Amino acid sequence: MSVDTDTLESLCELIVDCPHSTPKWTDEGTIVLRNQNIRNGVLDLSLPSYTNEEDYQKRVKRAVPQAGDIVFTREAPMGKVCMIPAGLKCCLGQRQVLLRPKCSVNGKYLFWALQSPFVQHQISWNEGTGSTVSNVRIPVLKALNIPRHPDQEDEIAEVLSNLADKIQLNRQTNQILEQIAQAIFKSWFVDFEPVKAKMEAKSALSQALSQRERAEGPLLPLGEGLGMRESMELAAICAISGKTEAELQTLDADTLKQLKTTAALFPDALVESELGEVPEGWEVRKLSEVAENNSKTFDFSKVEKVIFVNTGDVLEGRFLHSEYSSKEGLPGQAKKAIKMDDILFSEIRPKNKRFAYVSEVSDDYVVSTKFMVIRSLGCVHPRYLYQILRQKATIQEFNIIAESRSGTFPQITFDSIGYIPIVVPSESIQNAFMEFFTPIIAGVDRLNLENETLAQLRDILLPKLLSGELALDNTETRSEAVA
Repeated sequence: MSVDTDTLESLCELIVDCPHSTPKWTDEGTIVLRNQNIRNGVLDLSLPSYTNEEDYQKRVKRAVPQAGDIVFTREAPMGKVCMIPAGLKCCLGQRQVLLRPKCSVNGKYLFWALQSPFVQHQISWNEGTGSTVSNVRIPVLKALNIPRHPDQEDEIAEVLSNLADKIQLNRQTNQILEQIAQAIFKSWFVDFEPVKAKMEAKSALSQALSQRERAEGPLLPLGEGLGMRESMELAAICAISGKTEAELQTLDADTLKQLKTTAALFPDALVESELGEVPEGWEVRKLSEVAENNSKTFDFSKVEKVIFVNTGDVLEGRFLHSEYSSKEGLPGQAKKAIKMDDILFSEIRPKNKRFAYVSEVSDDYVVSTKFMVIRSLGCVHPRYLYQILRQKATIQEFNIIAESRSGTFPQITFDSIGYIPIVVPSESIQNAFMEFFTPIIAGVDRLNLENETLAQLRDILLPKLLSGELALDNTETRSEAVA
């Protein structure tokens, strides 16, 4: 099917190459966009890079990036794009080009057109053009042919952008759910708030009784004359639920029963340990005593295609792709097999947070030898262990170890971190935590699955809409395409 085209240059007000220099990196300041921040059309600043104001001013002499501009990666890799969001002060890193669509051009349409197979195929012609790395030169970039659909470009942009917005909203919801899970974990197993709440209630009541005085009004809103145990458990319930005593009155009977059962599991005292004070009855054990680094080799004889996961393909709990590739031609480090409930943790630069939890059957996944495949030995729940390993304090400890080792990169091994002490609660408390935690994880998994479906729909629609194979004639058709 023939499609009208215009050159990229004719559609842009500006096409500005990045400064061919490395910015001065700083710990804070103005964000420098890097190719690693651009993935699947999304600008991901979860691991931002910064420069100072002086270097920022040098890098924006030709153009200051503004909302609606498109960033195009010239190399390593070629042809990735993202849009500058509103309110972001930033500058280009290296190997990037800033595109500013003309006012007469729908910028979102151009953004999607650049990702279409039609344009990406043109970009692929530049493979092997660089002396060391393939790249798209500015004259070639300007001459890219962009498919045009003057009567439907607004509609095409709307359909594809609505899908992308829903995917992004689901990701943000998942971030909130994961923050809730982290908050519960920290309260129970790092700050020991339920235990401390019991201790404070016990101390307050003991002091009142010893002085033979009663506080003004009822001592506890849930009933006068509560005994010591009931008072402590009520305090623990408030700590576990994050609710006041008055708010507890609004809970249904089943929820309140679950909270009471859970509160009863926590001790009412802290004892000294090598980690400082920990709840009475809980153990402190070495990481190597509760987990192992599994190094089972993947059996390639049983498959034709695999999902290869390198260290750059996971980030802070997320798998960044699930794409199959031929087992032929994989890099030499594609060797390790994994299974459900394993924990992947990159040995290189722990501060980059390249870790993830394997939450589903993964018989067709093969991972890099640069991953530790950490597997619980059974005395701690794998989810509990994962939450311990992803704690800020744990990652800081890992990074200190990595930085202290000689080598090309800051690196850890399981042997080098195996001594790290782990607080091990009772099995009943771990199980109680999973009762709270599992519904949150189920919600995250549901939204991840929905995002996979939406992404597949987007990838099906994109070439059909840009080639003219699928026409969006009216609002009803647009609704059907997104439904």
